[in-house]
Amino acid sequence: MQNARNRLPPAVRTTGHAAIFISAFFAAAASAQITNLPPASPGRPAIIAVATEQPPHIDGNLDEPCWQNAPVLSRFTQVLPLEGAAPSERTEARFVYTRDHLFVAVRCFDSAPRSIIAKQMRRDSDFESDDFVTIAFDTFHRQRDGYYFAVNALGARTDGLIQNFSDQQDDWDALWDAGARIDHSGWTVELAIPFKSLSFDPRREVWGCNLERVIRRKQEIVRWTALSRSKEATALSDFGELRGLAELRQGVGLEFRPFVSLKYINEGGGPDWEFKPGADVTYRITPSLTANATFNTDFAEAEVDERIVNLTRFEVSFPEKRDFFLQDSSLFNFGGLYHSPNPYYSRRIGLGADGRPVDIWAGGRLTGRVGDTSIALLDVQQADYANVPSKNLFVGRVSTRVFEESNLGIIATHGDPRRAGDNTLLGMDFNFLNSELWNGKRLVGHTWLMGTDSGGSEGQDAAFGGAWTYPNEPFFAEVQAFQIGEEFDPALGFVSRRGIRDYNGMAEYVFRPNTEWLRSLSVFTRWEYLTDLHNRIIGENNDPLTIILRSPAGDAFDVGAGWDRDVLDEPFEIQPGIVIPAGDYVDPHIITEIETSEARPLSARFEYRFGEYYTGHKQDYEAGLDWRPSHFVTIGVDYELEQVRLAEGSFDVHVVSSRLNVGFTPDLTWQTLVQYDNLSDNLGLNSRVRWTWKPGNDLFFVINQGWIFNDWRLRHVQTEVALKVGATFRF
Repeated sequence: MQNARNRLPPAVRTTGHAAIFISAFFAAAASAQITNLPPASPGRPAIIAVATEQPPHIDGNLDEPCWQNAPVLSRFTQVLPLEGAAPSERTEARFVYTRDHLFVAVRCFDSAPRSIIAKQMRRDSDFESDDFVTIAFDTFHRQRDGYYFAVNALGARTDGLIQNFSDQQDDWDALWDAGARIDHSGWTVELAIPFKSLSFDPRREVWGCNLERVIRRKQEIVRWTALSRSKEATALSDFGELRGLAELRQGVGLEFRPFVSLKYINEGGGPDWEFKPGADVTYRITPSLTANATFNTDFAEAEVDERIVNLTRFEVSFPEKRDFFLQDSSLFNFGGLYHSPNPYYSRRIGLGADGRPVDIWAGGRLTGRVGDTSIALLDVQQADYANVPSKNLFVGRVSTRVFEESNLGIIATHGDPRRAGDNTLLGMDFNFLNSELWNGKRLVGHTWLMGTDSGGSEGQDAAFGGAWTYPNEPFFAEVQAFQIGEEFDPALGFVSRRGIRDYNGMAEYVFRPNTEWLRSLSVFTRWEYLTDLHNRIIGENNDPLTIILRSPAGDAFDVGAGWDRDVLDEPFEIQPGIVIPAGDYVDPHIITEIETSEARPLSARFEYRFGEYYTGHKQDYEAGLDWRPSHFVTIGVDYELEQVRLAEGSFDVHVVSSRLNVGFTPDLTWQTLVQYDNLSDNLGLNSRVRWTWKPGNDLFFVINQGWIFNDWRLRHVQTEVALKVGATFRF
């Protein structure tokens, strides 16, 4: 990579030249035929959506005339526990629409309605404890991407995008409504999805579609299509068809969301007030291409991170929780990489090295597809802070379809949000998929190459690698290999360790006896070898055999053994005053875990790990308890204890957290999280109320408190109270 900066195009060395990516995108798109795809095979199952002039009231009551006149979809098949068997309970679905909304009704018959499980009220819950239904759409009917909407028996909602043929991206939020009710025959749900919330081609009258129902007390899954348990309900290539959609209205595609926030901050230096108005604007350029802009961005409503005590020498990544960066984030995915190395890690933007927020004055995003080409561009202006001047930060990702199910793409980033200088990354990837192997099996492959330049010799280096995955049942396997150069430095990405070669893999075989006491038995193995760039082994992580047992109720028991190896070329200070000397350490361990089903009112989990640890040994205990006394309240407590005993010294790590989630309705929720760890002696509280009085119109009230807990005394160090109100206007 010598003189790499001089060879890089000037257009990617300044984010003001992001237009080169847009030009490249439209050039690629121009080569694709932007026309309706040919009709799907006549062999696909289909259901007709019926136009209505009298839309239903969204309350879970299916007595309106429009539902009585709609065709009924009732052909569902069991996927779990018995693939291909008839469902134990009957399910019916109906579709009607007006020019502005798609309405879906699902009747979930149940022979024991008192046994229906519904505990979650909060928006975007995972419903692991509940009965729920999922409806998925491929609105362009091209088997590339789509949407899914899930509702439980209480009417709680979650939604997301379908990317890369079947992957679920649950960080996307749409404006829609749902209602549900439990009665003597089971439970019902109604969905109202505005067409303005979706991208689609109004010239097409056929969408891809699938439905899934989960009967939680039986751990039973039934579906309309995608009937293999090795696939998700969002496997686009297996969708049926929703027909009859005509004369739909999308509007002009403009959405305006103004907001205001008011904060009170006291960090020991006296109180401070902050008033911050701002706005988000969205414009749908084409049915599948959307532009977003944000001004004076505020993240007062974002959830706090879970407390982690890091005893390694390497940085730990945290999940993104800010809505602006979550929307369409999957379109930036590169090479199947999600952790390290990752060319784009959105938490580098708008957050300092200490995790404190940094103002974002403005930002823009262009995401979507034209033909077989997808595009994701992001540009933000970050304010100055500490010794870092104001920075313009850019990320661009373009990929285009090759072969039947694969894609070839590029990525570029420019800007360094944490230092005074600049940084540029360029990368290329190829992502392979074949979902037409024998018996519906799939094969997935990725290969990628990236280079960075931070100016001068520092940061001019490369990383490359690839992976193959066979994601099927009963056998699952994956192998991966990659190299990260010593000076590889993606300033807008994430790398936990440089100057390494990593070879890793895993395999699992699942037996499904489906007896009264045993649902499945899995045999799992995992291995990882790390070398330096001269092929000297510097680390290993091996679990040669793990046995996983699962009960019909969803309880699980795991037991396994393995060893880790860490070669320290230099002493490592694991805690102040405790220094582990250089050496080659091989640490065998055993691990066991018990987890009861979340379908129970009281669920618990316990994990124990014991093994050698550098010059001594280490015992880890993790325990958690969740109580769901009603569908309004969930209470959880987690405790983690790490007992480290070394020749150089000993210490214990305690991490405690407690959660209280109250759902008054699906649109009015209150979440509180309290966390403490003994190494920082920091006790933190985050309490958040969210009220959605109308889809797209939200009020957030957030309280953050911090104390230092020492000698059984609390010393206040921080108070932050925030009120944020936003409304959405669509045209």
